[in-house]
Amino acid sequence: MLEPGDLSDLPQHNPFVGEEVFMKARALVFLFLLFHPAVAYPQDTLPPVVVTSSRLRDVEEPVTRVPGKVISITAEEIQKLGAKTVQEVLQYQTGVVLYDSIGNDFQQTIDFRGFNGQPVTVTSVFVDGVRVNESDFNQVNFDLIPINDVEKIEILPGTATLFGRNALGGVINITTKRGRTDKVHFGFDIGGGNYGRQKYSFSAGGPLPLPNFDYYLGVTRELGAGFREDSGGRLTRIFTKLGYKLGDGTDATLAYTRVLDHLKQAGAAPARRLRVDYDDNFTPGDFSTSSLHQIALNLRQKLPANLSLALNSFFRKNDTELFTVGQFGRFRALVDYLQAGGTAQLTHDGNLFGKRNKLDLGIEYSRNLSSNLTALDFNANKATRENILGAYLQDSYQLFESLNLVAGLRYDWDQINFVDHLSPAFSFRKIYNRLNPKAGLTYNPLKNLGFYFNYAEGFRAPVAEEFAAFGPPPTFTPTVVQLKPVKSRNFEVGVRGNVDSWLEGSLALFYIPVRDEILFQVTDATTFTGQNANVDRTLRRGVELSLKARYQKLLEYFVNYTVTKATFETDVLLFSGQVEKGDELPLVPRHRVSTGVTVNPLDNLSLSLFGNFVGRQFLNNDEPNNGKKLASYFVLGSRASYQWQNWTGSITINNLTNRKYSTYGILGAEPFRVPAPGTALFTNISFRY
Repeated sequence: MLEPGDLSDLPQHNPFVGEEVFMKARALVFLFLLFHPAVAYPQDTLPPVVVTSSRLRDVEEPVTRVPGKVISITAEEIQKLGAKTVQEVLQYQTGVVLYDSIGNDFQQTIDFRGFNGQPVTVTSVFVDGVRVNESDFNQVNFDLIPINDVEKIEILPGTATLFGRNALGGVINITTKRGRTDKVHFGFDIGGGNYGRQKYSFSAGGPLPLPNFDYYLGVTRELGAGFREDSGGRLTRIFTKLGYKLGDGTDATLAYTRVLDHLKQAGAAPARRLRVDYDDNFTPGDFSTSSLHQIALNLRQKLPANLSLALNSFFRKNDTELFTVGQFGRFRALVDYLQAGGTAQLTHDGNLFGKRNKLDLGIEYSRNLSSNLTALDFNANKATRENILGAYLQDSYQLFESLNLVAGLRYDWDQINFVDHLSPAFSFRKIYNRLNPKAGLTYNPLKNLGFYFNYAEGFRAPVAEEFAAFGPPPTFTPTVVQLKPVKSRNFEVGVRGNVDSWLEGSLALFYIPVRDEILFQVTDATTFTGQNANVDRTLRRGVELSLKARYQKLLEYFVNYTVTKATFETDVLLFSGQVEKGDELPLVPRHRVSTGVTVNPLDNLSLSLFGNFVGRQFLNNDEPNNGKKLASYFVLGSRASYQWQNWTGSITINNLTNRKYSTYGILGAEPFRVPAPGTALFTNISFRY
C-alpha cells in the first residue's frame, strides 16, 4: 500500500533523467539568449543588478563581473511571495536543501548544493555583516531574523572563500531596511489564518530633526497553535536602526535587534503512527525558547586616492532553553551564546595599467563563548571559548571590456578551548588554520550575454561536540579524538543573460569534491562501537537552471530547476552500516523544481500561483542506502492581493491540494517522519504611508 505521495512503485528513470533532453533544453536557452525577437517585444532594458562581491558591503559590483552564481531577492519580491519566514523565501531558489526536522512553522533547516546540515550546517548567514550561525553546531535560528525588516537577500551558492570558515555550501547575505531621508513613513500589518496563526507588525522611519540622521523601527508579534499537538509558538521581534549619511562620503548605521520566542517542537513520529493519525505527536512537551540581543555597527567612508573603508563591529547574545522528551529520557538544557568581534575592509577602486581594478583587503576577528548546562535524565556542564582570526585579499581586474579576472585568498586561524566540568577527560584545546585561494573570470561577449568560471576553496573546523569519544571495550575510557578540518574545492561554470526586459536566465554547473567530512564511524565491528572520524572523500555535483519571464506589467513567470547528486567516494563503515563508493548522502533530493506565475489583470490586482516539486531522498541515518526513500512531493500555493490607495489586502493559501507529505525522515529501529502542514490559509491587511 502506498503512503501519501509515495512513488516507489512507479517506474524509475535514470537519476540524471533525460541527459539528452536536458542538453536540448540548454541549447534552446542559448538560442533564446542569442537570437531574441527584438520586434515582437518591447525594447525596455533591465536595470543593472549590483551585488556585494566582498565580505562587507562597500563598493558593489555589477553581477556581470562576479564569477559565480548570485541570487538577489528584494523586499518587493519577498512581499509578492507572501513569505512569513526567510525559509519561505529561500524554498523557491535553486540549489536549496530544505527540510523541517523540528515540527513547527519557524525552524526549518536550510543548506545548499548537496550539503544537508548533518551534523553541522555549512551555509553561513550574515545579517548586516554579522554572522548569525550559532557557535556550537553552526545552526541558524531563522526565526530570530526580522523578515519584515529585510531590504535585500543575496545568496552566493557554493564555497564562499572570502566569508571564511563554515561556508562550504554558500552564503546568505541579508541587509535590513533603514529610514528614508525624504519624509517620515509608517505602516502596519494585521494577519491571521488557520492553525491559530496570527501576525501583527508595525514599522516607521524617516529623517530625524538632527541633520543627516535617519531612523527605522520595526515591531512584529507572531502567534501560532500549529497543525499538530504541541507544535505552535509565539515570538516578538523588535528591530531598530539609526543611520547617518553625509553626502556620498560617509554612511553609518547602528542596528539593534531584540527577539523573544517560545516555540514548541513536535518532532518526528513513527511512520506507522502517522498513517493512522497524520497529526500525531509521538513525544509531546518539547520546546525551545530564545532571548536575543544583537547590536551591529556599520560604517562606510570614502577616502582620498580612490580608497574607501568599511567597518563592522557587533555584539550578539542569545540565551536559549531546550526541553526534550525522548524515547529514552528527558533533558532540559540551558545554552548561552555570546559573540563579539569586528571586520575592517579597505577597498581601492581605480585603474591599473589603464584598466579598471578593484582591490579589497580585510581583517576579521571574533570571539565566541558558549555554555551548556543540561539536567534531568542527562547531565552536562560544558563551556567553549573560541577565538577566530581571518585575513583576506581579493582583486578584480577588467583586462578587456568583456573580460574580467578575479583572484583572492583568505587565511583563517581558529582556536577552540573546550571544558567539560563533569568529565574533565573530554576537555581539550585545538587550533586549526588554513589558507584558501579563489580565482575566476567573467566573459561578456554581448551586453546581454555572459559566461563565467569560478574556483574556490573552503574549510570547516570541527565543532567541540565532535571530539568526545570513548575508548574500546571493556574499559570505554573517555578520550578526545583527533579530527581534521573538512575541506572543499568548488568548480563552477555558468552562463547568464537576458532578452531586453522580458526574459532572463542562468545556467550553472558545479562540482564540489570534499575531503575529510566528519561522520560517526565504527571502530570495533565486533561490538559495533565507534567515534566521529574523517571520511576520506565525498562529492557534490549538479546543475542549476533559472528562467524568469515578464510581459509588460501583465504577467511574470519564473522556473528554477536543480539536479543534485551527493555521493560517498570511498568505502566506510558507519554506525548506520557499510557504505560503499557511490552511495548517496541522505536528505539530498536529486531533483527540485520551483515555479510561479503572477498575473496582474488590473493595475491594483495581483493573482499568483506557486509550485514546488521535491524528488525522492534517503532518510537521515541511511547512508548505506538500504531503506525506503522519503517520497517525492509537489506542493501548490497561491496568493491574491489588491491595493487601494495606501491599503493592501491579501490572501495566501499554502498546500492548496491538502497534500500529505514529509520533508524530513530519519531511520532508526523504524522510519520516523515529520509531517508537513495541510492546507493553510492566511489573510493579511497592510497600510503604508
